[in-house]
Amino acid sequence: MGRPTGNTRVVQIHATRRCNLQCRHCYSSSSPRASEALTPGVLRTALDELVAQGYNWASFSGGEPLAYPALADVMRHAKTIGMHTAVVSNGMLLTPQRLDAIEAVTDILVLSLDGKPASHNRMRGTPKAFDSMAARLPELRERGMAFGFLFTLTQHNLDELPWVVEFAVNVGAKMLQIHPLDCVGNAARYLRGTEPDGIEGAYAWYLAEQTKRSLAGRLALQVDLVRSDALRQQPQSFFLNEDEDVLDQPLAEQLSPLVIEPDGSVVPLQYGFARSFALGNLHQATLPEMAMRWRVDVGPRLQAVSRELFRVLDDQPSQFIDWYALMAAQARSHTLPDVQRVLAARGRPSHLSA
Repeated sequence: MGRPTGNTRVVQIHATRRCNLQCRHCYSSSSPRASEALTPGVLRTALDELVAQGYNWASFSGGEPLAYPALADVMRHAKTIGMHTAVVSNGMLLTPQRLDAIEAVTDILVLSLDGKPASHNRMRGTPKAFDSMAARLPELRERGMAFGFLFTLTQHNLDELPWVVEFAVNVGAKMLQIHPLDCVGNAARYLRGTEPDGIEGAYAWYLAEQTKRSLAGRLALQVDLVRSDALRQQPQSFFLNEDEDVLDQPLAEQLSPLVIEPDGSVVPLQYGFARSFALGNLHQATLPEMAMRWRVDVGPRLQAVSRELFRVLDDQPSQFIDWYALMAAQARSHTLPDVQRVLAARGRPSHLSA
């Protein structure tokens, strides 16, 4: 089926929806009032099963992961069983005590940064957000903790991207990830219509390529966009190939990223992915049980969705696309009879009776 994350087998763990902020672009609609969270025991068991399925990176997000009391304990377990770890945080809760707890078990700390201070504060809903986050950076450098930034690209902050790059370099960040706005969760309420289009995506991509050359490795840049013609060149990376021998493969060889949500749902690719394509729920089945069912019953349907999406894109000029977001949108709009027709047309069993 393919792994869009290449050789890195990633599981995104959203342990809680509780957050000290209520950001305008939050995909999970997290807030100080949200209480949904997974128990540490459920997560530790899941991590054991994930390693057995070939996953080697655990990225902890939320919600605000630092608002999850058992974060350090769960991360320590992940490190003990051989996983790399990342924490994605707004940075405002990085007290010395919390840093003491997670420093030894964190491979990289990724801090949200949405533009210049005024833009960042506006997106976060508080005038203190930028200064509070920036005030924590000197201690990260003193401790020698690797950190980077996650920049959410919209139609309104594209012109601030060069400033973000310069800021990241000046404060000693190791990486900058540029992610296009997903119009789900809070963003569907507050930011609809501000998703970056092809022009913004192309500019971000080319700026990143120029910056990589000029900085000569001082800052790793990742843009979560792909040229649509890459689908033709590397179909195996986008669930477009026709692997038949999947039953004996570890799940990570077929599906990455994998996403665990605060209610225990396990879904492909992106938070909030259509439940009809979910693997299952950690409260109801083990991961090996979910993986076996998904390979037989659900994986072929996800392949069908990806091929339908490819046919749409293949008729259009080459462009920069957010493949995960397009897959999520296609899955949300998909109907079961359509999938059955696609699978029947390709001469493959649908397995949709289970």
